[in-house]
Amino acid sequence: MHLIDKEAGITAMEERLRGMEYNIKGNMALSSLPALREAFQAYPDHPQVNYLLGLSYFKRHDYQKAMAFSQKAVDLKPTQDNYLVLLAQLYNHLKLPQDAEHLAARAYEANSSNWEAAKILSEMAFGRNQLDKSLELIEGILKERPKTYASHRLKTKILLQKEAPVETILAAIAESEKYGYDDDIEYDRVYAYYIHGDFEECRKMFEYLKQTRPLSPSTAKVASLIASMQPNKNKREQSGDFFNFEPSQPYKKTKPSLEHSLEELNQLVGLDEVKREVNQIVKLMEYDKRRAYMLSIEKKEEASYHFAFSGNPGTGKTTVARILGDIFAALGILETGQLVEVDRSDLVGGYMGQTAQKTREAIESAKGGVLFIDEAYSLASGKSDQSDYGSEALEVLIKAMEDYRKDFIVILAGYDNGMKELLKSNPGLSSRINMQINFDDFTDYELLAIAKKQAENNHYTLTEDAEKAFLVRINQEKVLPQFANARAVRNIMEAAMRERAFRLSDQSVTEEDLVILEPLDFGINPEQLFGDDIKDLMGELQALVGLDDVKEQVKSIINYVRAEKRREEHGYQLNDLALHMVFTGKPGTGKTTIARLISQILKSIGVLKRGHMIEVTRDDLVGQYIGQTGPKTLEKIKEAYGGVLFIDEAYSLYSGSQNDFGFEAISTLIKEMEDNRDKLVVIMAGYPVEMERMLSMNAGIRSRIAYTIDFPDYSSDELLEIFVMAAHQQGFIVTEETKEKVQQVFADGFSKRDQHFGNARAARSLFEKAKLQQSNRLALDEEADLFTLLPQDIKETF
Repeated sequence: MHLIDKEAGITAMEERLRGMEYNIKGNMALSSLPALREAFQAYPDHPQVNYLLGLSYFKRHDYQKAMAFSQKAVDLKPTQDNYLVLLAQLYNHLKLPQDAEHLAARAYEANSSNWEAAKILSEMAFGRNQLDKSLELIEGILKERPKTYASHRLKTKILLQKEAPVETILAAIAESEKYGYDDDIEYDRVYAYYIHGDFEECRKMFEYLKQTRPLSPSTAKVASLIASMQPNKNKREQSGDFFNFEPSQPYKKTKPSLEHSLEELNQLVGLDEVKREVNQIVKLMEYDKRRAYMLSIEKKEEASYHFAFSGNPGTGKTTVARILGDIFAALGILETGQLVEVDRSDLVGGYMGQTAQKTREAIESAKGGVLFIDEAYSLASGKSDQSDYGSEALEVLIKAMEDYRKDFIVILAGYDNGMKELLKSNPGLSSRINMQINFDDFTDYELLAIAKKQAENNHYTLTEDAEKAFLVRINQEKVLPQFANARAVRNIMEAAMRERAFRLSDQSVTEEDLVILEPLDFGINPEQLFGDDIKDLMGELQALVGLDDVKEQVKSIINYVRAEKRREEHGYQLNDLALHMVFTGKPGTGKTTIARLISQILKSIGVLKRGHMIEVTRDDLVGQYIGQTGPKTLEKIKEAYGGVLFIDEAYSLYSGSQNDFGFEAISTLIKEMEDNRDKLVVIMAGYPVEMERMLSMNAGIRSRIAYTIDFPDYSSDELLEIFVMAAHQQGFIVTEETKEKVQQVFADGFSKRDQHFGNARAARSLFEKAKLQQSNRLALDEEADLFTLLPQDIKETF
């Protein structure tokens, strides 16, 4: 429905504009822009239209356009507080604090309940150490918007700066934790005691952080704070180890509320199925508790809550485990809810008896909370490996899961297949696992949201083209085995930020250059983004000598795929694109060249993610003994993920005998062609008769082949063209007499050709022989032209 209704006019438009600001602030700026542009064409001086356009571009990080429209909105209506706030935010982003503060003050004067204006003024007052003014403004915001996490955190910072009583600061921290969480909260909690000289409490809290968050940046900051404590200098020198002390009572973190923990879970990017399952578990527990109370049921034994988390790396398993600990603590099932994360190296020793001790120590440290065992299947040793102590760790763990079921929770985590095998192979372990939760890979736009958040944390924003470039890079990663999800995002973003630093380190830069990421930072040429090189590739296809029928078939396939992709962009379900092919023809007919071009073209239009080609023969796929072929074939297939697997002389895989190892290669290939058809295209090539025989003998392969393309022999005229083209590429001149001689040689060879006729290879071979003959002639005549081929340089046959 259009924003502009000619009959209803401006009144109808204003009614719709009133609902659009909420949508734009809810990150729906992109969908709003077309309607707003239409409104601007009709009403260029309407202040609300200009404001909403400015807000949309601000949300999309197009600050130049945002500034132009926002300034016009303010010019048209100088006292409108939300217009002034948007302009203040833009000036703030451009590091012009005085202008930003002036605009925010005007907005606050016009409307004292405008919390965004108050927030800007409070932050600036805090920056100038005007703490009372900053606190007054923040308190006003929290009265209007009590669930604003950022305002609670700023209040905590102000109280710390004012050195307010420790109870007041801790109460502010606890209140902020109801609405969000960040790593610095733990540091602020320690710092509250530090500024009041309670160093012993700081140490207790540090011990707790070392156990539960050993790799956290906040823990590292606390370590530096602890090291600065002068009252214990003598003790430190005497002991030789500053951290070697026994706290009189272990520090135990304040239990977070159930509401806060669930909100933290539900605000995570993606993980919809995980959230649903965890929320259902919580509802079930609350129901059981309510039922027991209402019916006066006394439980005879405590229920156990042990989990198996399966999924690829970086899918949030550790994060959800930490939140689960908080949830169970809030429900009263766990005492503290801390997360203790271990892997095989933390549990398994190198000699008899050490493993049991290490495992018991890990269990002891996790009591009251969660023991999270990453890659848990690595504990299961092979039956033949008597020297592996992983099974001993499992035995101790299984017993503890039963004996201390009310004291701690175990979460086993790892890849899907590995976890299934572990639970299948160990009935004792699987019987103690109450719930299994699968963590799916993140979608493209969930990964983009994670990337944008990481960029924001490092004071960067992604341009619109950079977002597209990121999606290209992450999709190249996604086709690789065991895709690392959020970890892959982190690696890509860190690499992009490093690349930008390298590129701009010796250049003159503007302020905007320092806060944006562009396609080049992701290794993507902005001039060839997403299909911009399709014309070049299709031109390269068309420029090939001969192959007219082949070109037409390839163009038809590409046109079909492009049409399907366009329908997908309009919201229609994309059909399963099975694009596996068979190329039939003699050697030298262009099969490999066409396959490589197809891979690049399919990448250009977004079907393949990497666009490379892996060329293999039977020797690359088939092993020499039982059990070797499957893994060998699978390794090559995975190497081709995101591109084309080109199998030359594919019929050599199939002998018709099930005793031949090639049969195992074909079985592996068929399964991958079906299961991972979105990750690769398989092209099998060979002589026509042999390829047809292979397809007729294996219905599994034939059913998965979408297209068969026949490559005819080159004619003598086409072979001459290939010969001349090869000569010109190396700077040689072919005289007309020489061309006639070459044409005659090709005509004779073509008329006598058999199944081993070399086609283009023969043409290139004749050219190389011609150069050899010419070099012999030049040795006798040093005055002769070095780059001219004469008829006598051409051998009579090839």
